Amino acid sequence: MTGLIEIIKNNSAAEQITFRKNDILFRENSKPKGIYCIEKGSVKLFKKDHTGENRIIYLASEGEVLGLHPVVNNHPNVSTAEAITDTLVYFISLDDFMEMLDSNNTYKLLVMKNLCSRIESMEEHIIGIGEKMTEVRFADTLLMLMDKYGISKSNKLNVNLSVDELASFTCTSKSYMKKIVSDFSTKGLISLSDKSIRILDLEKIKNITNQI
Repeated sequence: MTGLIEIIKNNSAAEQITFRKNDILFRENSKPKGIYCIEKGSVKLFKKDHTGENRIIYLASEGEVLGLHPVVNNHPNVSTAEAITDTLVYFISLDDFMEMLDSNNTYKLLVMKNLCSRIESMEEHIIGIGEKMTEVRFADTLLMLMDKYGISKSNKLNVNLSVDELASFTCTSKSYMKKIVSDFSTKGLISLSDKSIRILDLEKIKNITNQI
């Protein structure tokens, strides 16, 4: 079955837009303008927590669709989307997207599957935060980043995240995340330089994720 992103890309109303690193695709509580399909690049979704700090709730990559939930449910954006790297998207306006959905029930099914998949991914992340020690959450995050964004020949992750961003995504204090990164570096598991993470001992990282 053709995926939702391919259908949107082939829609005559879709347009290509390039967002530079740190550009905002859409903001929390703003009125949704349409759907964003990531063709190339990476995007972080974050929202303010009860303390007013931005908390990363999802990391998106190529082949993912952003903006579905507020458009389908007709409510403001629930998070802010910011490009982590230069990012190319296919954008289709709210009206054109809804017209596309009304034209074919198969498209509605694809939207439902996409939303369910995103919910399952975020539920797993939430459960992991609640049940696992911070060191295990960090190791899990490293494996997830490898799977989602890939790794270079020099074993560097193909996405750059600061210690603060890693702390936000794993629901860890910034000071404690610095300690964990330092511990992982001292143990020869990773090295971190200017947001660039190199994986030095993948097997030991995997072993950490198996801790109960």
